[in-house]
Amino acid sequence: MTWLWMAAAIGGLAQSLAGAAGALLAERIGGPAVAGLPQAALVAGSAVAAFALSALTRRAGRPRALAAGALSAAAGCAAVALAAHFASLPAVLAGTLLIGAGGTAVMLTRYAAADLAGTMTAVLTATAGGAIAGPLLLPAGGPYLLAGGGFALTALCYARVRRPRPGPAPAPAAASGPASRAGLGVLTVANLVMVGVTTLAPVHLAHTGAPPAAIGVVISAHIAGMFAPSALSARLVAAAGPARAAVLGAAAMALAGAGVAAADRPALRAGLFLLGAGWNLCLVAGSTLLVAGVPATARPRREAWGEIGMGAAAAAGGGLSGPLAAGAGYPALGWIGAAAALAVPLLLAGATLPARRAGRNAAGATQIPLR
Repeated sequence: MTWLWMAAAIGGLAQSLAGAAGALLAERIGGPAVAGLPQAALVAGSAVAAFALSALTRRAGRPRALAAGALSAAAGCAAVALAAHFASLPAVLAGTLLIGAGGTAVMLTRYAAADLAGTMTAVLTATAGGAIAGPLLLPAGGPYLLAGGGFALTALCYARVRRPRPGPAPAPAAASGPASRAGLGVLTVANLVMVGVTTLAPVHLAHTGAPPAAIGVVISAHIAGMFAPSALSARLVAAAGPARAAVLGAAAMALAGAGVAAADRPALRAGLFLLGAGWNLCLVAGSTLLVAGVPATARPRREAWGEIGMGAAAAAGGGLSGPLAAGAGYPALGWIGAAAALAVPLLLAGATLPARRAGRNAAGATQIPLR
């Protein structure tokens, strides 16, 4: 578990550093209208990698699959660093696609932790430590070289993780299908809102005169909200059930969108932190629903669909954020995100009510309460 914790911390640093630098690099090469494209490429690469890593997990186990994702990201960071030297946006986007595999590996680490220790909290908290530190290194030279080195170290840590001994596969719960659909919906909407609102935050801050160090502090505050409350989120999910916890997370994201729309720097900082906290609660709740009652042998494929849903939504959010902000201004993204977050209760109402009825008909079949 120690090596997995270290992988999450170092991988979180590399992931956040590369992600924060992408919008600034694209804006410098091609202007504000293309600033969201690296984020779109990042999450598109993450979605594609989810399929590959899921298949590799079934054949070779989680540690080797996660290490392969991290090594791909290291190669992508080297490619982007070279592309930045030649100011080639297509090459930057191509390298960023590879970096997405590292992001997928870091995010899938939460399921590896659940396999080994029965909880996602430890590695999500470890990811917070590295992810918060990443944007603070933006003023340093060569952010992609630093991120590439971080991903390489992450791969080494994954390689040292021991595969858990296979245990008896649990019987599928009657409510696992509806619960998984609900979890997929929660993860998708939460990532759409979070990425759509935050992708252009560094560019917006730069246009208001904020220096790189100040931009790094704001983004780090957002990332702290994304991962630091993981223990509290886990307790809320256990106490209230993942469906109710997801609704609470969506409400926090909607409120955060209104704060971001205020366009005041302190309100923006507070809004981005709350946006991250709401996303964290939706992440834990959605991930719990996604694998509720699913046998261990079937989980990698289900987890991959979760990452694909998050990736597709984030690609849409990142790709649309630039044109929307260019046409209506950055504050408009906050209002759009607040409205989109309200889709979570609607999705849960449609997907979990049948699951609750099925759960009552098969009492004790699952340990995941859907209330």
